[in-house]
Amino acid sequence: GGLHVLVSQNNNAIHTWNVPIPPPGKTTKQAGLPEPSLVSSVEMLGHRTEPRALALSFDNELVVSAANKSLRVWNAHTGACVRTLECGSAICAAFLPGDQLVVVGTKDGQIELFDIPSATLLETFDAHEGAACWSIDVRPDKKGLVTGGADKCVKFWDFELVRDSQSPDSVVSRRRMTLEHVKTLKMSDDVLAVKCSPDSRLIAVSLLDTTVKVFYADTLKFFLSLYGHKLPVVSMDISSDSTLLVTGSADKSVKLWGLDFGDCHRSLLAHQEPVTTVRFVWGTHYFFSAGKDKLVQQWDGDNFQRIQKLAGSHGDVWALAVAKHGNFVVSSSQDRSIRIWDKTEEPLFLEEERERELEELYDRGLEESLDRDETAIGGDDGDAVDTEESQRAGKATMETLKAGERIMEALELADEERRKWHEYEERKRKTPQLNPAPPDTNPVLLFEKLSPEAYVLRTVERVRASELEDALLALPFSRVLSLMVYIDIWARREWNTPLTCRVLFFMLKTHQNQIVATRTMRSRLDSIRKHLRSGVSQQRDQIGYNLAALTSLRAEWEANATAEFFDEKDIQKVLDAQLKKRKFTGVKV
Repeated sequence: GGLHVLVSQNNNAIHTWNVPIPPPGKTTKQAGLPEPSLVSSVEMLGHRTEPRALALSFDNELVVSAANKSLRVWNAHTGACVRTLECGSAICAAFLPGDQLVVVGTKDGQIELFDIPSATLLETFDAHEGAACWSIDVRPDKKGLVTGGADKCVKFWDFELVRDSQSPDSVVSRRRMTLEHVKTLKMSDDVLAVKCSPDSRLIAVSLLDTTVKVFYADTLKFFLSLYGHKLPVVSMDISSDSTLLVTGSADKSVKLWGLDFGDCHRSLLAHQEPVTTVRFVWGTHYFFSAGKDKLVQQWDGDNFQRIQKLAGSHGDVWALAVAKHGNFVVSSSQDRSIRIWDKTEEPLFLEEERERELEELYDRGLEESLDRDETAIGGDDGDAVDTEESQRAGKATMETLKAGERIMEALELADEERRKWHEYEERKRKTPQLNPAPPDTNPVLLFEKLSPEAYVLRTVERVRASELEDALLALPFSRVLSLMVYIDIWARREWNTPLTCRVLFFMLKTHQNQIVATRTMRSRLDSIRKHLRSGVSQQRDQIGYNLAALTSLRAEWEANATAEFFDEKDIQKVLDAQLKKRKFTGVKV
């Protein structure tokens, strides 16, 4: 008897312990009870530490995952663990042609060669003299591989067949594959990643100095230097047609380069955290990226658009492996999990994905991300902020965000135009003898034939009434201050007073705390109140005059359009009575 305790450990194991319970007032030793004993354990087949490297076999049947002191081989379709081997502190891995051997690079700079069928370590090579071996890439001709390490060297290896050491009594001799070092390329800094182009023409090398060097694979002559990342490139890949190079960096960005001239096609802020790996889909310009923000994302390298997000990992995603034609993707994460994402036949629409992403963004708190924090500015930390019992119904969509962006662009254009003319007036006032030339008007304003203030009003008027408030919510507070200037001008000139009032009242309600805390807004609000009050009063008088005129017109129309009907007998009686009154009688004298 005793107490059974279920313990979940951080190495993916679950143990059940039997803990004897001593009598009251006595300890376990005093009662002569045995120590707690392990009753049973459930140990998963997964890794006990983070799998840092993934590799797919050439036939896409097997997946190898490498972690610290552990190398496991999985069936890609069933998810069953086929082999478990001991290795060093693995940080990169690759299958060799034939899918019988796996090569692993370690933090100690060693290359370990494993035989999968026999589950044995065949040989260990001291490749980078104690420095970490960061990258391994099998050459496209399948006659060797390339490694890059922290010893500032890129080393080239050839596959060789050697006679296996057999006992003297063995009759049949067996040959096995080994690696032979053939040449070394010295670099100026630590090598973080190496990649050979599928046409065997180029080799790309990523260095710790944030640059990527491209060499000719046959002569190792320098070809291109790609720079633009702010932090080192930790992963890269080359498309199957050898025209595009994708690089993922610790600066959270992914860049696409052309290998003809080394031009940067596009820089994408792909993740919210450092990018860890990028992989192309064979035969296309689609590629996958993963980062420390727990996401795997698919991108279109031609249109530079994100296709979809694959969320599900509970930790940093360290490695990716993409099937030959993109049928499935394998990812390994800091949560010690290996996930397989299968491609489905369900059609994917980018607009629906964007709508879904916006809804997720809204659910996570779009108000805070768009400067709509209701916390009082300048108040004490202990002050509680009163919240309304009812809130405005609304939801941010792609259309409202686009409308907000159009308003921001209009404000920016108008501010720039007004600034240019203000500077011109100042120069004209200070130096009238120079007769300065007036500034050029913005082409957009010339086309619309509008002033900056009228252009901002036209932009706001073009927003749907149902989307106006959500569009205004997208404005940062700096643009709200700029918009208040134009509201003052609209009120002074009495332009579209109902819309001006609606925009003003919504801005005051939404940004009340920030506006109150901004001292420069006091004079602006007084000016708006003065001008708007006269404008509203005039609007009220005009509406009252129009209403009275409409009432008079209605009464006149009703009088002209109404016909009275009488009974025929009643009309005849009236006529007979009139004839009797007019009847002549004779008088005798």
